[in-house]
Amino acid sequence: MSASNSNLSSSKYGYDFVVATTQASINATMDEYLSGISSPEVIMCYIIDDNGNPQEIAYDDLLKQTNGTDPFNVPDQTPTSDQRIKNLSNAWFMYAFKASIGLPPGYAPLTPSGSALPNIVTLGANTASVTFSLMCSEFQVVEANYGPKGIVSYLNKSQPDGNAWMFTSQVDLRLTSDAAYGNLPPAVQAQIKNLGGNAFSIQQLLFDLDNAALESIPTISGVAPGTPLYNCLQSVFLGAYFNKLQANGQPVLSYSITQSTAPASTLTLTDLNMEVNPFMGTNGQPVSQPTTDQQNLSTLCYLCAANGTVLPAAAQFSWNWIDPSESSNSNGIVSINRNTFANYFKDQLLQYVPNNCYKSSVHVELDGLDVKFSFSLSPGQAPNVTIPSTGSTVLTMSYSSEASDQAGLGGDMGRMELNPSMNVTVQFTGNTIVIVQHLVIYLYVRGTFGVHNSGNVVDKTITDTYTISVDSNGDLTAAYTSNTVDNSVTPSTDWFSNFWGSDVNALTKSIAQWAQNFASRQFTDIPLSTVRNFVFPGGNTFTYNNVVFSDNQDLVSHIVYIQPS
Repeated sequence: MSASNSNLSSSKYGYDFVVATTQASINATMDEYLSGISSPEVIMCYIIDDNGNPQEIAYDDLLKQTNGTDPFNVPDQTPTSDQRIKNLSNAWFMYAFKASIGLPPGYAPLTPSGSALPNIVTLGANTASVTFSLMCSEFQVVEANYGPKGIVSYLNKSQPDGNAWMFTSQVDLRLTSDAAYGNLPPAVQAQIKNLGGNAFSIQQLLFDLDNAALESIPTISGVAPGTPLYNCLQSVFLGAYFNKLQANGQPVLSYSITQSTAPASTLTLTDLNMEVNPFMGTNGQPVSQPTTDQQNLSTLCYLCAANGTVLPAAAQFSWNWIDPSESSNSNGIVSINRNTFANYFKDQLLQYVPNNCYKSSVHVELDGLDVKFSFSLSPGQAPNVTIPSTGSTVLTMSYSSEASDQAGLGGDMGRMELNPSMNVTVQFTGNTIVIVQHLVIYLYVRGTFGVHNSGNVVDKTITDTYTISVDSNGDLTAAYTSNTVDNSVTPSTDWFSNFWGSDVNALTKSIAQWAQNFASRQFTDIPLSTVRNFVFPGGNTFTYNNVVFSDNQDLVSHIVYIQPS
């Protein structure tokens, strides 16, 4: 199963579009991003307050109280007789750390001979349990242990190369009011549910994962439990510092991103949620014990509402977005709901179709012994619009009008009927969009003695076929062909009947030519720009390739992360 099964118009889903990226691509791109990131160095220091509890103090203020002794420069296990230890003791120094987010040294790709980093992100069974391992390019921790007469031992440790200290949490990425997100201040919620230009970026995802309020208390790996260093990290990093961040909904180690303006896109992102989609079996259910390769194909899905529509509740998809055969050259998928894309075409076609929606008018009257015929067609009428829920036909437009009049007893002196109709269908299949326009104007003219002519004086069909593709920026492009079939007729009767019918042929010909000339001015091909004006969302974050319609007519494109910076 793959994105060919995308069925966003199902009542179970209903999202305007979905962006799905694989666990493997998230980790690879995040590794690449962290290898070049210049994140701030965070320094946190604490002294003992009057009640024996840790009290935060600014680094510069601490140095004033310690007579310039920098706790980070005091070596591990320095004797308590050392003046530097005495200076720290006099200031009631408790502990401190300094750290920066980034790839730890000693690992590939920073160290070619180093071992591979473990996954930064592991997608679990659901969106409330995404595993995130915080990694640091530097991490140093210092702690003073006190006895009755002051400091009795001093610990100063730095993260060693090739043996990173990792802080692993379960993160709840549900962006709904009933999840941890709902308890955050509105300003923090807006930062996490970023609807701007980098909404789908690795930078934004790291920001979301790094928010302490969405995380469980981290567990430490890379340090043996129960050792002085482990206990120190528990106290220093996961104690007062982490608790404060959780309370305020702030990112760990002051990670932040610069918001960017959204690139041009036909669909404006107006609401967002996330959903983890585990690797699915052929039965549409998650594989209970996925292999490593299968786990890497699990996806983080951004569920999106566009242009102000209501975002439906999150629901697990029953298909995989990326097949194993696609994983080497694709990081994920953007899929656009067939109804959303059909509505785009509706708005585009309503600029053209009403020009051929005619309201007819007919008047037949006696003027002495003469019969006078008058008639008109008024364009610009509003067609009926239908968006079918299934099938390759995704949009229909139709309009029809009927007008008739007669003169004499029961119309024995003359009668006329003028019935125009306009029908348009739009079909999505494979990599083609087919728009069919069918304009018909039916004419009935009767003279004296019941002699009459009738037929479709206008009966033209234009079939426009667009073979679509997408450029790397997400702009839809198309190759275009058009075919016109004209079955219009000018009906007539034989000369004898025409004589007794008061030259009904001449009248019919005159009206038919008028109708044909009138219609030809507006009935033309649909402009190619109707297709080419569409732009996929996410152009700041991805490149695009290989656009196609799913079996359920969702518009699907493979995506690859742009190198993050």
